[in-house]
Amino acid sequence: MPIPATIEQPVREKYHIALEPAQNAIASMMLLIKNEEMPGVSPWITQTRAKFTEDEMFRHRLVVIGFYFAILPEMGWASFPDYLNALENVDPSTLVDKLLDVYASCCTPHDANNDKQEVNWDVVLSSAEEYVKFLSGGYGEGLEIDIEAKAYEYVIDPPALKDLLIQHLRWFWDEHFAEEWARTEPLLNGSVKAFQSVNFNSMSNLEIARYITGQDLDATIWQEMLEWNDEITYIPNAHIGPYVHKVHGDKFLGIVFGARQPEDADVRIPELDRADIVARMSALSDDTRLRILQMIAEGGELRSQEIIEEVGLSQPSVSRYLKQLTATGYLQERRVNGSKAYALNRDRIEKTLKAVHKFLLGN
Repeated sequence: MPIPATIEQPVREKYHIALEPAQNAIASMMLLIKNEEMPGVSPWITQTRAKFTEDEMFRHRLVVIGFYFAILPEMGWASFPDYLNALENVDPSTLVDKLLDVYASCCTPHDANNDKQEVNWDVVLSSAEEYVKFLSGGYGEGLEIDIEAKAYEYVIDPPALKDLLIQHLRWFWDEHFAEEWARTEPLLNGSVKAFQSVNFNSMSNLEIARYITGQDLDATIWQEMLEWNDEITYIPNAHIGPYVHKVHGDKFLGIVFGARQPEDADVRIPELDRADIVARMSALSDDTRLRILQMIAEGGELRSQEIIEEVGLSQPSVSRYLKQLTATGYLQERRVNGSKAYALNRDRIEKTLKAVHKFLLGN
């Protein structure tokens, strides 16, 4: 496959915090396809999802899941409409090449010498069954077969693929996101400016990431990734709440985090403080999640199987609760002899209670 053409972008610095409207919109679009409960995510997500018809939701999932790597913007667009206008000028075959180039990297098996095998695109694109079979080599059980089978029909018809993407992205902007962006952009700019005023010179890569996102990011997962990338862009989002989303590119990394401001900022923005508190407290507004936190607080570090047995719910249900509590920072996860173990993050809980106290009662 040829290397896909990209729209020329300005040279970026190693670290910065930016609004990134196009990346922001795509991140919010991704949240709309999440079916599982995600405490702390903006109510706008559930309210907007409820407005979609069944056909609109399928089309949205098709675009976001089936063609994510085709619509993923480069950094630096001044607005989402600017990105869409540029996308209209891209050759349809370039969009397909961009998508398949990523799939060639992540779905191609290795040979006996541990080298990636050459992709036989004539075979892969010969039928929907072969296309889905190829993708399953990289995505396994997580692959949405109905979505990818439908995506195949557009992959072999680049003009139809481009029309689908442009029409859906413009529909999403005009019908759902433009008004929401106008509402949230001032808050997001406030978050950007607050962090841009911070001097990060004395911090390590990991310390910077933890400081900006407000998350106790696992060093074993993040350290090497932060060192490897030449460009790191931190993007505040109004909808993602306490979660963090990574956007990978060619030696650049975008980190989407819930819009907030530094805990030690001299000037506070009440709307950002309120949004941050809602994101933190939402994970505590469920009886089962509180029970799990109480168990670990009283018993110390517990393995997932011990928690499942104590709570008395199914493994998928408890795993979902543990994932939520880990994502929101109240639990710390580590591997112990092949099993996941969870410990209480007391610092996160104390900071949450202090943030509520400061917001309501002042200093």
